[in-house]
Amino acid sequence: MRIAILGTHGIPARYGGFETCVEEVAVRLVERGHQVTVYSKTEGDGAKRSIYKGVEVVRFPKFRRQALDYGFQGVITTAHASTSNADVLHFFGCDHVPFALLGRLAGKGVVLTVDGLEWNRKGYPLSYRLYLRSFAELAMVLPDVTVADSKSSQKWYYERTGKNPTYIPYGTTISNGVDLRILEEFGLEVGKYVLFVGRLVYEKGAHTLIEAFKSVKTDLKLVIIGDVLSPGDYVRRLREAADERTIFLGYVHGAAFETIRNAALVYVHPSLFDGTSISLLGALGAGKSIVSSDLQENIDVAQDAVVYFQKENASDLSHKLQELLDNPKRIEELGQEAVVRARDLFDWERITDAYEGVYRSVHRIVKKS
Repeated sequence: MRIAILGTHGIPARYGGFETCVEEVAVRLVERGHQVTVYSKTEGDGAKRSIYKGVEVVRFPKFRRQALDYGFQGVITTAHASTSNADVLHFFGCDHVPFALLGRLAGKGVVLTVDGLEWNRKGYPLSYRLYLRSFAELAMVLPDVTVADSKSSQKWYYERTGKNPTYIPYGTTISNGVDLRILEEFGLEVGKYVLFVGRLVYEKGAHTLIEAFKSVKTDLKLVIIGDVLSPGDYVRRLREAADERTIFLGYVHGAAFETIRNAALVYVHPSLFDGTSISLLGALGAGKSIVSSDLQENIDVAQDAVVYFQKENASDLSHKLQELLDNPKRIEELGQEAVVRARDLFDWERITDAYEGVYRSVHRIVKKS
C-alpha cells in the first residue's frame, strides 16, 4: 500500500507522542514493503523531499505565526497528498477532522488518530479550544476509520456518538543501556537523580513536581528534560520556583536522551492532561520506578506498575516520592513490574500490526467504492 501521514511535526521525532508513533510505525511499514510518505515542516522556502530510514519525508515551509501555519499546513499538505498516488491518508490530531473530508472527496481512504480530548488543554487559547470542540463528534463521521490512543478517549467518543473508535495505543521499546560518557557530559551519575520528561506546558505538570521536590529530603537531583518552542511566563516561573538541586536540560534526543532516562532512579509523570503518554511508556520500557498522577489515562497505561498521587497535589506527590525513595526494595520491584507491562502490551511491532490492519481495511473499502 501507499500511505501518506499528515498532521505532525514530522520525523525524525523531536517533539512528542504523535511524532514518535509516526517514526516507529512508518519505518516498520517500509520494512514490510509499503510505501510511506510523511508530511513535515521546514525552515526556508519551497517544498523539500528527503528519505529517512526508507520513509519519504515531504517538508513544506512554516509560518512564524502558529494560527497561519496551521491553516496553511492543513490545506497544502492535504491538497498535495490528495492528488498523489497514496491509497490511504492518515491524519493525526482532532484539529484535522475538517481535512479528512477533503481526503474522502478525493477518493482516498482516510484514517484519523485522536490524542485525548484536546479542547481541554488549558494552554490553548479559548477560541482554539472552542474550534476543536465544535466538530469533535465529526471525528467519528468524516474519516473511514477513527483511532483513539487511550481507553478514556475511546469511551468519550462512544458515549456521544454511539460509535467506537479503534483503540491503538502508542508503543515502547525495552531499553536499559547507559553510556557513562554521556552522563559525564551532563554532569550526572547513575541512580543519583529523579527525572521528568515532557514539554514545559501547564498540562504536563512540571510545576507540581518542582513544588513537591522542595519538601523531599534527599541528596538526589531533579532533572527536567523538555522545553517549548516559544518559552514564556510559565517556563520562567518554573525556573524561578526550582531549588538548587534542579537541573533544566532543555530538549535532549537520541542516545543522550535514552541514557539519561535509563540511568534515573525514579521517573515522575505529573500530567494533568494526557492521552497515552509516550514518555510514560518509555519509562515503563526502561524499567523505571514511576510515580504518576492519578489521571485516568495514566492509570489505563500503567495500572498497578506505578505509584499514584492525587493530580496536581504537590503535598501528596512529595509524600509518595519520599516514601518511595526511602524504600530501595520497592524501587526495584516497580522497575521489574514496569518492564513486564511494557513488553506484554506496548510492543511497537504489535502497534504496527494494528495500524497495518486498519490501513488494509480502509484500502479495501476504497477499492470497492
